[in-house]
Amino acid sequence: MNRKPFTFQDFERECDIQLNCYTLNGQALGAKINIPQALHQQYPYNSSAYGFLQQLRAEIFEFGTVEFPNLPLNKTNYTLAQGAPKEHSYSANPFMTGTCQQPHQDTPPYPTAFWLAVARQYFATWILSIKAVEAFFELTQSRPELNLDELHKILVPESLLNQSGFLVNQNPGLILIDNSQHRSLYHTRTCNFQAVTANPDYSCDAKMYAFNEMGLLHHIDSMDERRGSEHRDAVDLAEVKIFMADEESKQGKHRYSTSLS
Repeated sequence: MNRKPFTFQDFERECDIQLNCYTLNGQALGAKINIPQALHQQYPYNSSAYGFLQQLRAEIFEFGTVEFPNLPLNKTNYTLAQGAPKEHSYSANPFMTGTCQQPHQDTPPYPTAFWLAVARQYFATWILSIKAVEAFFELTQSRPELNLDELHKILVPESLLNQSGFLVNQNPGLILIDNSQHRSLYHTRTCNFQAVTANPDYSCDAKMYAFNEMGLLHHIDSMDERRGSEHRDAVDLAEVKIFMADEESKQGKHRYSTSLS
């Protein structure tokens, strides 16, 4: 059982593709694949997030981020659906209840996908370079009285100005994010504080659906206690298991060969 393969070249033939969409510490990265609306319900454009994560592995590694603006949401095997913190008051997971997060990578070196059906008003994903991560933790140490929200209020605008960070995952569509050391990208949820100030009584935001292979295989029922059984697909899951077994085998062989060098 294998997914019907597709390649980046398939997209090049039928889609408008933008490269070097962002600048991070003087380095250009990012690809945006604009799929014609007439093709949205055709394969491979209607693939699950895991299909994109697996078939475009090399491009995720190369470009750092690969985006599909306005691609209709496919919820198959999502690991969590993150709304506003108030919507998850039941959860023990701080990633669900916090307004902002510390910079991190999800299960490196394997990539992550985020998907929005509609625009978010109050939150975004902040992608950071190593330079921005270092600035984050330097400020954390030098100003221990600052909480996470206060750190973000200072450092997000600063990173946008000095091009050590940028914001994504605010508008409809799918984004794939590299978690390897090739680009050394980190990410975190951040808040649109201006929007919150304008509407401090907000109680919800558009759901951001997350997809992560290791999360799907090992943590899907613990990341969000109310994830439930909806939009689970056994065939898609089996494909992920097969693919990841091969990936982990490759990682193991790489670690072994490195230890002998």
